[in-house]
Amino acid sequence: MKKTSSLLGMSLVFIAGVLTGIGISAWKLDLGATGVHQAQKGQENNPKEEIKGRISEMEHIMKSDPNNLQVLIQLGGDYFDTGQYDKSIQTYDKALKIDPKNAEITTDMAVAYRRLGKTDESVKLFRKAIEMDPNQTLAMFNLGIVLRDDKKDLPGALKVWKTFLDKAPDSPHAVMIRPWVKQLEEKLGAKEPQSK
Repeated sequence: MKKTSSLLGMSLVFIAGVLTGIGISAWKLDLGATGVHQAQKGQENNPKEEIKGRISEMEHIMKSDPNNLQVLIQLGGDYFDTGQYDKSIQTYDKALKIDPKNAEITTDMAVAYRRLGKTDESVKLFRKAIEMDPNQTLAMFNLGIVLRDDKKDLPGALKVWKTFLDKAPDSPHAVMIRPWVKQLEEKLGAKEPQSK
């Protein structure tokens, strides 16, 4: 009985030690996570500074590695996000020289042209992106907006958005497009429009 009691006591001490160790580890992890969260919180409060810093780093990388496709794509996006649309287009153009059949880069470049008010170039690039990748629904989504809002080509927008809904009916953008399609169908009084 004495041996059992002693063994039980030692087991309880061991278990208590293990649990204490786990508790301390969890506490340290929580402190580490809190520190990371606070650092991220600081970045969230100043995303423009974060983007400016990243642009500076990437421009530096481009000096020694001008054909780095991933850096070009990120840099083009960061220029876009900071309203530097001309630089964004130039950077995407360099990226397309490396990867000329990249529909995503072509779509991003088309959006930048639209921001500059160059809608003809924008439409041309959206169509090119869709030719490259017939499932490039983001190009379809944006092409429809440019056709409807900028070009006043309602039948063209309707046709593009119907194609989008056929290809990606469960896409988050489909939720937005469905009421637009309905509005255009009502306005045009037709189900199968012909584009200009």
